[in-house]
Amino acid sequence: MRKLLTLALSLLPGCANAQQEDPLAPLLEFARRQPGDVAVFTAAVRADGTPDPTRHRLSWNPTQPMPLASTRKIVVLAAYARAVEAGRQDPQAPVQLSEWETYLVPGTDGGAHAASLKALGIPADALGRARDGSQTVPLDTLARFMIETSDNAATDFLLTRLGPDAIPETIRALGLTAQENFGPFLGLIGNWSMPDATTVYARQSVAARVAQDWGWARVLRQDARARDTLTERPTWPSVAQQAALADATDARGTVNDYVGLMARVLTGTGLSPAVRETMARHLGWPLRVNSDMAQAFTALYAKGGSLTGVLTNTLAFQPKVGPRAGERLVVAVFLRRIPLNEYGRLQKSLEEAMLRVAIQPAETQRLLDALRGR
Repeated sequence: MRKLLTLALSLLPGCANAQQEDPLAPLLEFARRQPGDVAVFTAAVRADGTPDPTRHRLSWNPTQPMPLASTRKIVVLAAYARAVEAGRQDPQAPVQLSEWETYLVPGTDGGAHAASLKALGIPADALGRARDGSQTVPLDTLARFMIETSDNAATDFLLTRLGPDAIPETIRALGLTAQENFGPFLGLIGNWSMPDATTVYARQSVAARVAQDWGWARVLRQDARARDTLTERPTWPSVAQQAALADATDARGTVNDYVGLMARVLTGTGLSPAVRETMARHLGWPLRVNSDMAQAFTALYAKGGSLTGVLTNTLAFQPKVGPRAGERLVVAVFLRRIPLNEYGRLQKSLEEAMLRVAIQPAETQRLLDALRGR
């Protein structure tokens, strides 16, 4: 989010971006070498949520299924919003912290759950769990942190509460043409810990993997010690194996589907008012947590994700200032098979690179030239 703020402030009159490295450099280098492992879509959208043909745009591998990492949580959010609208879920229903944390595998979420607790002012133990698990929070708080901190345990709690049919039903309802079904992260992690993960689990059909993910999640929820020590197993995959598993087993989707969905949230078209309100409230977290953002954006919706070798991000926004002031813009960049020695630079620079590509035609052209090997 610091990169978002850096560019936001650089758009304001009299402000300059003092960053030394070209923020597009890591993405351009990767795009030149591995154009088949990049999917990009950026466009200005009209009031009805469709791309504006009179404005610059970039579409590269728009229908190529790519590993999603935590970007898939946008679909979980949509499923939750639909269930709330239908009266199947009560956003104010109390959830015990201890129940939330039955989905937590310490050390696998990049500190996301600990960040959720910190935002709530709840003390955590050494493993990042709440010290007092008897406390409760509203169900909607889990939806908040599924997006804001990318809390996997919150996601899995919601997914379990919604049921295994919720994601396929939401995919159909939203008309997502290439979105794969998926189960809980807890189950995915459990399957990765198996000695035959790269030779058996990775080669199964999507339906078989999803069924195994739900099965593992049920087992691990009942065994706290197994959850706490999962990554200490001798069979826990190496970093290289994790990258291969992420590429082979993570749920896939397309930038085409995700920019379309984010455009609906941004414009308010194609979603019922209640579903749109819930999704916009949670995806709009950057403006909520950092009031400085409001100097440069009327609206800003964001969700990204990361797994070993995978980076994904989606943004939908409306600048207040700068050359695209007042326009509605969407951008998604999905990257896979990232060499480990390049991952950090790409992760650090990707959000700002995406905003520049969405806002500035010259930067869009630079990325297109790189993808074409120029």
